Amino acid sequence: MIVKMKKIILVMQSKDLSVTLEHLRNLGLLHVEHENLPLGENIAKMKEDRLRAIEAMEILPDIENQKSLNGCEGDIVARILDLMDENETLIEKLYMVKREINTWEEWGDFDPRIIERMKDNKVWVKLCKIAPQKKKNIPEGVILEELFRKKNIIYCAAISEKEITLPFETLTLPEMSLKQMIAEEKRYELRIKEIEKMFLEMAVYKNALGQYEKYLDSAIEFNEITEGAGRFEKLSYIKGYCPIDKAGVIEKAASLEKWAILVRDPDENEMPPTLIRNPKWVRIIEPMFNIINTIPGYREIDISPHFLIFFSIFFGMLIGDAGYGLVYFIAGLAMQRRFKQLKDKSVFFLTYVLSSCAIIWGVMTGVFFGPHVWLKPMAPYFADNTNVQAFCFLIGAIQLSIAHIWKILRKIPSLKALSDVGWICILWSVYFLAKTLILSIEFPSFGKWIFIAGSAFVILFTKPVKNIFVGIGTGLGDFLLKVVNSFADIVSYIRLFAVGLAGVAIADAFNQIAGSIGVSSILNILLSAFVLFAGHTLNLAMGILAILVHGVRLNVLEFSGHLDMEWSGVKYSPFKNIK
Repeated sequence: MIVKMKKIILVMQSKDLSVTLEHLRNLGLLHVEHENLPLGENIAKMKEDRLRAIEAMEILPDIENQKSLNGCEGDIVARILDLMDENETLIEKLYMVKREINTWEEWGDFDPRIIERMKDNKVWVKLCKIAPQKKKNIPEGVILEELFRKKNIIYCAAISEKEITLPFETLTLPEMSLKQMIAEEKRYELRIKEIEKMFLEMAVYKNALGQYEKYLDSAIEFNEITEGAGRFEKLSYIKGYCPIDKAGVIEKAASLEKWAILVRDPDENEMPPTLIRNPKWVRIIEPMFNIINTIPGYREIDISPHFLIFFSIFFGMLIGDAGYGLVYFIAGLAMQRRFKQLKDKSVFFLTYVLSSCAIIWGVMTGVFFGPHVWLKPMAPYFADNTNVQAFCFLIGAIQLSIAHIWKILRKIPSLKALSDVGWICILWSVYFLAKTLILSIEFPSFGKWIFIAGSAFVILFTKPVKNIFVGIGTGLGDFLLKVVNSFADIVSYIRLFAVGLAGVAIADAFNQIAGSIGVSSILNILLSAFVLFAGHTLNLAMGILAILVHGVRLNVLEFSGHLDMEWSGVKYSPFKNIK
């Protein structure tokens, strides 16, 4: 559920602003709202330092033994970044010199400066590679000295007493001899290894740089709040929001510290941050909300319990394989054991719930790493594709109806609540229509009366007014805009069947390919095993992608659209000490 907030305004003397902020940071309850733009050169400088610290940490490798730093973090960051710049320059130079060596090593070692100095004695030398038939095209006054041949190409030197344009391509002389190139190559490689060694030596400070980044985060936040505070003559004031059950803590602190304080409910035009508190069994869905990076607005609805229930059903149907569910379950156990130091175990418990749903659906439909003749479905009803499609439409009608029931409860006692009663009727009538058009199931006789009644409610009560004809006109526009979308939303739930069926078909295809290879020899056994492993691994990965695309979509778009959710919330982030 979304926790109610109180708007809090604190007033103090400007000279006490910093002390007040220290107290508020220790309390860690006030989500601060800036009155002015938090600008300043010191803030920009600290943000730049933070980015440099993050960049430096990404460069250093991870090692176990760590050391602390005593105020010289900035120097270490500068040293790391300077070495990184030097390393990138060396790598580029090394690439270029290697390319030059590859070009000139077949010519042997020579000093290009000697060739250049020969021009002072009226001797021009140009190196070139030509085909034998082109020797006859040599201009008069040019001596062609063959050095060696390679794959019917003549490597030669064209010598003349004056600058002459040759009828074939000549090579641009290198800047140094081959011996010097090799020496430069070794020098660059040695320096790159030295820098890598220095990075390894400085890696003991990686955690310390992480603490430095957090310190900068805290300092930036403190300075932004200072610059963003409101000011009036010799007074300063800070505005923000606090959970309703914690407002008393700030009021008590204000009384002790002699701050002026105003505590009130947020106005309709204000946008408080969103703080969600749920029971433990619901909180396991939070990792999914973190992945999709969505949060409801303060005045919207927390759909976490609903999301968890329906997302679990969607997961089971989209994966649709008990074997795959078992793999996900075992992977969750392995990851929990690998990262047992994590305090928040939500992601592991979510994995167990979702994978269990896939196992249950696979057992019901008789699918274990693909369909098998020997594995009988526990629920034969769901072994029929038509029944599964009908079930998908039923899930859609139920979920979207829940959205409108929620809206009814929020609108009561307004007459506008009756418009959502109408939309529920329309949803069930288009549910019957979808079954008729797609599955050839007979449309019930009462379906049209449900649609007519629902349409009347929507048209009359979407925007109820005293003049009934005006009400019909305004409601009709909304009706015409949304009724087709309701049908499309119901039909979109067939993706649960389609994607699940595709996954089962892919698994079955790889099983048949492996079966056709046979086990007549060791090579065939190994090849069959490789096909099975590669095919099912690919299908497992595609299953996760399908969940993120389709399972999330049905909750965040179709369902939330009928609930009129905009996901416009700002997460409650109180001003507090960063450990």
